[in-house]
Amino acid sequence: MPSDSFPLPHPRPHLYLRDPQAADAASIGAALRDPRVAAHYGLVSDAGDALGTGREQLEWMCELQASGRGWWQVIASADGQLLGAVGAYERDDDGDSAELGFWLRHDCWHQGLMQHALRLFVPLAFVRLRLHSLVAYVEPANLASQRLLRACGFHYEGLLRECTRRPSGYVSLQRFSLLRGEMAGACQSASPICD
Repeated sequence: MPSDSFPLPHPRPHLYLRDPQAADAASIGAALRDPRVAAHYGLVSDAGDALGTGREQLEWMCELQASGRGWWQVIASADGQLLGAVGAYERDDDGDSAELGFWLRHDCWHQGLMQHALRLFVPLAFVRLRLHSLVAYVEPANLASQRLLRACGFHYEGLLRECTRRPSGYVSLQRFSLLRGEMAGACQSASPICD
């Protein structure tokens, strides 16, 4: 994996996007095994512990990147602490589209960090993966992610009823999208939101 590092623009210059590394496995696993984070991420893991979960995620991220079907970046603080991740995955060649995924450690919620990370990541993902559109799926109860996506220029497209299965049963998902032509205005928008 290339060791790209992208500093986030003001007002959060202390955050960076970088490629995931093997050393991130424990931090990724610990964050994703937190039930407050996992409830919104939709992760299903066969691993018995946090380190195993982190390794599964890293392997998946690396496979996506190697195949050209996705790209994930770690959100890190200036001191290198892993705060979360953002990625585009399941690239569809027919529609030149990919799905957007993101998560933050629970102690990083409601600080506007993900909005800043998305504003840097989204334009890079459009170019790197040669996308026409980027879509995001959000459970209806996840109001913070809905506000975040709207603040980043994504448009609500509708509700997909009981379209996916979680351990608790079938869930409905709301679909949001951003087209390449809408990206410039969306990513420069100054609309504040707390994620």
